[in-house]
Amino acid sequence: MSSYTVFPFKASGVAPVFFAIERDGDAAAALEAIRLLGQHTSADRVTVWRDEQLVFSGLSTDCAAWLATEPDRLASCLALNSPEDACPADCGRLAASAT
Repeated sequence: MSSYTVFPFKASGVAPVFFAIERDGDAAAALEAIRLLGQHTSADRVTVWRDEQLVFSGLSTDCAAWLATEPDRLASCLALNSPEDACPADCGRLAASAT
């Protein structure tokens, strides 16, 4: 079990709260961050840190809803592999919303 810190950010760039959580891995922590983001309607993205390592970032509330409908989608989410990069234009959520 690892310790993580979750920061939900408002559109202004302010993260007025944070959550300390413990989960069995980065993917589980990201899934919990999605759940927490859903509880904070004023937040539009979230970051997850393991100690000083950024492990997940960039979720919008739209992404959170899309990923949460099928947890298997989390495994293919590039934000877990490259948390400092923006979501790519060919993201499955973006492709699904275009149709």
